[in-house]
Amino acid sequence: MTKKDDNYIVLARKYRPKKLSDIIGQGEVSSIIYGAVKLKRVAHAFLFSGTRGVGKTTFARILAKILNCKKVNQDNKDPCEECSNCVSIENESNIDVVEIDAASKTGVSDVREIIENINYKPVQAKKKIFIIDEVHMLSKAAFNALLKTLEEPPLDVVFIFATTETEKIPVTILSRCQRFTLRRVEIEMISKHLIEVGEKEGYKIDEDSSRLIALASEGSMRDALSILENIFAKNERISLDLVREVIGLTDSSLAINLFENLCKGDVNSSLTQFDDLYKKGISIDQLAKSLMDFSHKLALIKSGENNNFKFADLNLEKRLKKISLNYEMDFIIRFWELMQKYVNELSGVFDEKQCFEMIIMRLCYASLIPTPFEIINKTDEKNNDKSDEKDIVSEVKKKENNTNEDLASIDYTRDNLAREKANDFYGEVKEKNNEDDNLKKFSKLVELIEEKSEMLTSYHLKNSFRLVNFLEPMSNKNVGSIELENINDDIDSKKILWRATKLLENITGQRWVLSISNKVGCKSLNEKEIQDSEIIIDKIKKNKIIKKILEIIPSSEVVSIKLIEKTIKEKNND
Repeated sequence: MTKKDDNYIVLARKYRPKKLSDIIGQGEVSSIIYGAVKLKRVAHAFLFSGTRGVGKTTFARILAKILNCKKVNQDNKDPCEECSNCVSIENESNIDVVEIDAASKTGVSDVREIIENINYKPVQAKKKIFIIDEVHMLSKAAFNALLKTLEEPPLDVVFIFATTETEKIPVTILSRCQRFTLRRVEIEMISKHLIEVGEKEGYKIDEDSSRLIALASEGSMRDALSILENIFAKNERISLDLVREVIGLTDSSLAINLFENLCKGDVNSSLTQFDDLYKKGISIDQLAKSLMDFSHKLALIKSGENNNFKFADLNLEKRLKKISLNYEMDFIIRFWELMQKYVNELSGVFDEKQCFEMIIMRLCYASLIPTPFEIINKTDEKNNDKSDEKDIVSEVKKKENNTNEDLASIDYTRDNLAREKANDFYGEVKEKNNEDDNLKKFSKLVELIEEKSEMLTSYHLKNSFRLVNFLEPMSNKNVGSIELENINDDIDSKKILWRATKLLENITGQRWVLSISNKVGCKSLNEKEIQDSEIIIDKIKKNKIIKKILEIIPSSEVVSIKLIEKTIKEKNND
């Protein structure tokens, strides 16, 4: 290992700004401090607040240099980096510039130590600087001890505080400080800086990769440089896939699939996809953040304000835009709000995986509940569709009453057009609707729902309702109608039918209206199944062999039948 390797400095330290103008994304704060120095109106106490990695400590150290630099004047407002004071402060060896981490020194005794040192004049610097990082961590007693000194410090003493949580600092302290709130660094600024750092370090970084790093850093320049550090350590060609791997982001296709199934309310698929992601080592926190980010961007797309952001992954952008077509804004907002609420529950739980699985099931259940906007739309659609259904039904009845009429002679009037469409779809309208045929068609639809693992919905469609009327969609412009009799007063029939309507529309690509009828239905699917089974059982009981078995074993009874696959195949071959 070379001497250079032994003295390696991490990127966050190596590229830490040396002057105020070098601090990225905080130009307004820099200009205020420049102005104060120029006018010699420097406060005795400063408070820099903001999220991690935006430059709070950097501002504090540069300000300490400016106040003590021997060459700073009206023309040269930045520290010279050459005088003894600048060099010693940079090396953290200046005894007049004291840096304290309030996270480890929180007690009143630590503050009293500072107060005692204040009484001594600076040894080598112009001013004695006390930089207290994470100042909000000080105890109440410590703040009280500091209060009087902070109000009237000696002329050659300056306090510089840094914090990420301003709200935890007493108002009495805040009122005695000149406060600066540092913003999150803009994504574009971070991205540009990362590309420049990469060039200096001998790496080529494309714009998409740098942007993804910037997005992952959440406005923190230090975090962005730390991520870049890890990417450099891979010693590979920097690409979007490599960045995703280092950051620990989920595979975007898998994550977006999970998001889409959560919106659909598909519990089984969502749990399966989450399990796959978990086995790949995905961070649950990161996954939750991705899902919230998807819903946020979906809302921006839906609102038409998507020009304010840019996806690093164009395929992901296209996918989200496609998904946005299926959902209204109130649904998207509700999803985000629920996700925010549920994610807060993840902190401190015994089993994160178990907790997130419950979150998935709750989100899927919530997606089944219509939003107010959907209820209004469904009501309007239902009212419009009923008029169309009445026209179709009336024409079908006319057809039934006029079976001997020559169809070729019928004029193509508007009323007869609906009859034509019905005739095209069904092939031939029979004199009487076949009850069994309708039940079979309805059963096929329920089976499709069951195949989507919507077990609760399919169960109620089989057991809680009787079929009254069944009309299939005539074309893409028409709607299928299924009228049902509710035979279970303990269920929320409207919710179940609304869910079934939504599922059938997604599965078949056609519109359906499922409604409750006051008429008496023929049979439920379960009742029909039982009836068919009883008929077969009666026939089996009359079989000589079975009859003999029942006689030999008096307590025996034929209760159910099951055709094995082999028997079915043999029967079909015969």
